[in-house]
Amino acid sequence: MRFYKILAIVALLFGCAQLAQGQERFGGLSGVVTDSSQAAVPGATITITNKQSGAVRTAVSGADGSYSVPDIPPGRYMVVIELSGFQKVSNDDVLVLLGRTFTVNAQLTVGNVSEVVNVTAAEKQIDLKDVTLAHNVTAEEFDRLPKTRSFQDIALTSPGVNQGIIEGGFQVNGASGAENSFTVDGVSTTSLLYGSSRQNTVFEYLQEVQVKTGGIDAQYGGALGGVISAVTKSGGNTFHGEGHYYYFGSALSAGPVPRLVLSPLDDTTVIHTQDDKQRNHTSEPGASIGGPIMKDRLFFYGSYSPQIVRRTNNYSFSSGTDPGSIDQKQTVTQAFGKVTYSANRVQANASILATPTRSTGYLPLYSGNAAQFITTSRAANAVNIDRGFSQDQYNASGDLNIWLGKTNYITMRGGFFYDNYGDTGIPRITSVTWINPSLPSGTCPQCASLPASLQQPLGFLNTPQAQITNADTTKTGLFQIDYNHGFSAAGSHLLKGGFGVRHTVNDVNLDYPGGFVRINWFATFTSLVPGVGSGTGTYGYYEVNDRGTKGVVNANMPSMYIQDAWTIGNRVTLNLGVRTERETIPSFRPNIQETAFTFGYGAKLAPRLGASVDILGDGRLKAFGSWGRYYDWVKYELARGSFGGDV
Repeated sequence: MRFYKILAIVALLFGCAQLAQGQERFGGLSGVVTDSSQAAVPGATITITNKQSGAVRTAVSGADGSYSVPDIPPGRYMVVIELSGFQKVSNDDVLVLLGRTFTVNAQLTVGNVSEVVNVTAAEKQIDLKDVTLAHNVTAEEFDRLPKTRSFQDIALTSPGVNQGIIEGGFQVNGASGAENSFTVDGVSTTSLLYGSSRQNTVFEYLQEVQVKTGGIDAQYGGALGGVISAVTKSGGNTFHGEGHYYYFGSALSAGPVPRLVLSPLDDTTVIHTQDDKQRNHTSEPGASIGGPIMKDRLFFYGSYSPQIVRRTNNYSFSSGTDPGSIDQKQTVTQAFGKVTYSANRVQANASILATPTRSTGYLPLYSGNAAQFITTSRAANAVNIDRGFSQDQYNASGDLNIWLGKTNYITMRGGFFYDNYGDTGIPRITSVTWINPSLPSGTCPQCASLPASLQQPLGFLNTPQAQITNADTTKTGLFQIDYNHGFSAAGSHLLKGGFGVRHTVNDVNLDYPGGFVRINWFATFTSLVPGVGSGTGTYGYYEVNDRGTKGVVNANMPSMYIQDAWTIGNRVTLNLGVRTERETIPSFRPNIQETAFTFGYGAKLAPRLGASVDILGDGRLKAFGSWGRYYDWVKYELARGSFGGDV
């Protein structure tokens, strides 16, 4: 009865979140306990203690001497193996990595249990059963790496990963930047629209970053490239904290590189211009703290690290006739909180990550033919003083692990990612831009007939052209339930299966106020429509473009998978799995077409096969390979452009 009450509470907690694909947050340990004659030792107790939090997990070796403890949070652990009549074996420093199951074997020697054999030089840890190509970077390592302040850039330390503008972000083994999956604490932070990462985290509260680049098993979907996962830190039995301050900006940086510009007079002559270094200061103070709420049971961890940007660009408006400046103020907040509960049969985590951004002041690019020159006037750029944006991003996640027996347990995960962008401070004035110059010259003698106020260089405008995003909100609700069961049948098996649903929403409203106008002075318009021909007005012709993107859509994606790690003997492991899902792409014009299109379960059947062999039988060398079928998730940008979103 008590178990069903727990399930009811969990269902209530996660009821507001829709189900989703399983995402990894843990590692594991396994091994075989033998005696001095290499015979299996059943009934030995394996105690695994987190060296930071003090959380304890236990297991008992089976009839064949083997044990397995999955779903262990990444970190460093002390492993003690003991049985009455034998000396205790203790390994004081065992590293658990995200998505890895390392082997910790023990050979017990007859003696008093009070006698302890300390393992001080552990063998190189190799996950002998896994076929996934993955690169793990722990907090100990990335604290020492030269890096940016973005956890995603850790992916570049992995083989097969590069980055470029043409690729659209991170490219993993030839896949495009839109074909990766990004998660923070198991919640997908991948853009519904473009497939890029949408939420950053600072390193101070990260425990580990993992990049999977191949052999990804059946519980993962939506990635043809890589799976980039970040796992956060947890509190422990002792209070730990840190404080930090980072600065980068013009006080430490070099000057800008020279820029090449076209002459605004003839749009042909190339000019080489060197601008002055401008004021640019970025400061990032912050602190983190974690500790116990209830010793050995309940812990907390919190971190706060705002990034404060202050910039000033000096300008010579109207091509050098009117000096002035524009300021930019930007604050990017990083706030994180986590609560962890740990008992032997129940483990739970709940966390929230808030990364809102506020920015005021827009700095247009220099466009004139001398240092800091800009062709537009001070009045035309007055709108940029208050122009900015707000971006709210919130990530809430929770997981619950309940051990039903010694070899089987159930895991429930849920989360919610909210992402909204909106422009601020932009007046709704229609923008008018000069597509060619209207200054009197040898190439345009008729320009002398224009009023002086209309005699302007190429690129002149009354107010900057801006597509105003009133709101562009995406929401992803996640929930996944998994069952794991270890058993013996012609070898040992670790069977897991799960079901989930991913619920997504996009609510968008963006447009140009009154459209935007482009004036082609004394130019001839030629239509691409057969039979229309060409023509010109007294002063040339103009174009009006009035477009935007509007609508609200949502969709559910149920999925299911089953995966078995079957170890035959002690040296061969087969990984056999299959995944399927039902993906619906919504239509922004349901009155015309209810949905854009749907991929059924049969269309997205994705088998995964792999094998791993312990070559020497001593856990030091393995050969492995994998084959699988993978499907991407269709980005909502397709639905916007082709099914009624763009109007």
